[in-house]
Amino acid sequence: MTMDGPGTGGRHRDWPPRDDDDLDRAFGPDTASVPVRTTPQRVRSWSLLLGGVVVVAVVLVVALSMIIGSVQTGVGGIFPRPDATLAKFTSEARTIAGVAGTSTAEPTKTSFASYDVTATVTATPGLVDTAREDLVDRLSAAAADTSGNGVHVWAVADFGDVEVGISPSDERTEQRLALAWTVRAIPGVQEVHCLWTTAGESRSDEPDAQAVTVETAPTGVDQHTAQTRVAEAVHRVFPDATVEVAPAKS
Repeated sequence: MTMDGPGTGGRHRDWPPRDDDDLDRAFGPDTASVPVRTTPQRVRSWSLLLGGVVVVAVVLVVALSMIIGSVQTGVGGIFPRPDATLAKFTSEARTIAGVAGTSTAEPTKTSFASYDVTATVTATPGLVDTAREDLVDRLSAAAADTSGNGVHVWAVADFGDVEVGISPSDERTEQRLALAWTVRAIPGVQEVHCLWTTAGESRSDEPDAQAVTVETAPTGVDQHTAQTRVAEAVHRVFPDATVEVAPAKS
């Protein structure tokens, strides 16, 4: 039998020196017994593992909350920012000749990342026809300029006894203005609100999504005749639009 040298105990030359135990001596160094971890060591390992899992879970929850919040409230110029858009519109509106003041309503969420915002623009009393036309044209242009990124700007031009819906469509806005004053000229009519229906989730410029509400004098008016004339005038411009005619409360 060939020996590696005196005092080696039969080990191969390339085995590293190590402390012997019973298994080592009987079967070789690869079968040496492994020290068993104590209970405190096992508890410490599991605690570290569970702590790491909890930290990762918290980070994921926070990140997901931030992403969802960003989509809902808007980030930069990518996601909807309804309040900022509405503020920009009213700021532009106040610079237009013939505007006496503005007020705003809460934004309406129409889908996951889409909003309708509405402002009321009070016109200076006594504006002539050309001044009214210029006012609504410029308001419509401002609505078109500020709409975007999931936010749709609408406005109501308040001329006192006539209210006209303003949208980014200048054609539809001009139609509402002309129709409102046509209806206002019908005998017995006191107030006209030429806007849009609000029954759906969002407003629309479609002809059948328009709504005209008329208030007549409380007495001395043939309501049937007034309603017929108003409906005819409205449906010539907006077929299938909603029409409501009622006497003012005395």
